Amino acid sequence: MAEKIYSIKIKEAFSAKKGCPICALRAQLEQDETERILGASMMEPDIRKETNRKGFCKNHLQTLFAAGNKLPLALMLSTHLAEAEERLFKKTAAPFSKNPDPKKLKEAYSTARKSCYLCSRMGEFMNRVLDNLCYLYQTDRDFQKLFEEQEYFCETHSLRLLDASEKYLGKKERAAFSAALAEINRRYIQKLQEDLDWFCKKFDYRYEKEDWKDAKDAPERATRYLS
Repeated sequence: MAEKIYSIKIKEAFSAKKGCPICALRAQLEQDETERILGASMMEPDIRKETNRKGFCKNHLQTLFAAGNKLPLALMLSTHLAEAEERLFKKTAAPFSKNPDPKKLKEAYSTARKSCYLCSRMGEFMNRVLDNLCYLYQTDRDFQKLFEEQEYFCETHSLRLLDASEKYLGKKERAAFSAALAEINRRYIQKLQEDLDWFCKKFDYRYEKEDWKDAKDAPERATRYLS
């Protein structure tokens, strides 16, 4: 059964018909979650417990800092560092010792590097998104048509969509879903190749007076698709 909030967000992202809709949806969910944890949720015991324990990866720390709400971020980081000190040093050495067990210290650092509260949340969100997206494709003919009208799906999310289709769709539906996805991306790659070719030609003096057509931002579009 589709969850209404995700169904609405999915349809909104797909209605734009510009770029990879899964990238757009993920960015919106990430922004919403960033605002939430820097807002009132920052003081919720369950949230603080998780942020203290997991901390944040480099990319999400930069995202939180760029949001500009430094006081709640400082409060979260302060209690996270206190827990990190406990985990990294006090649990790897005898009380008041300056000589931690190297093996335990390495294990503690290895665990910390793999942990990020926002990464965990985004993983949960994207699993629900893909589940709901397949349900919509399976049950909503209008959404099937909307799916087929997308500009492209980036390589990362194309793979995730194919994985999700194996999990949530029947054999016949999966074949139709895969064919639609392949056709969307084949069409977009062909257009990208044409635009990149014309972009390169524009640096040849024989074509310098010709119109740029759609090629001026071709390298940027190709980079977005591939990354």
